[in-house]
Amino acid sequence: MLPITAKTTGQGRSTLARTKLDWAIIASLLAMGALNLVALADKVAVPQAHAAPMSHSCGAPLA
Repeated sequence: MLPITAKTTGQGRSTLARTKLDWAIIASLLAMGALNLVALADKVAVPQAHAAPMSHSCGAPLA
């Protein structure tokens, strides 16, 4: 016999267990989405500006 808090559907599954599973799936999807946003923000972020070296790569003056 099932506990009072669990209700059965026509297929014999308890709706209480199904809602817990649904919430676990929703939580994992939200966590994956948040981590994807963090990773994407790291790739899309503005790169740091580095000062160009004063000498040319070949060492020859241009003027």
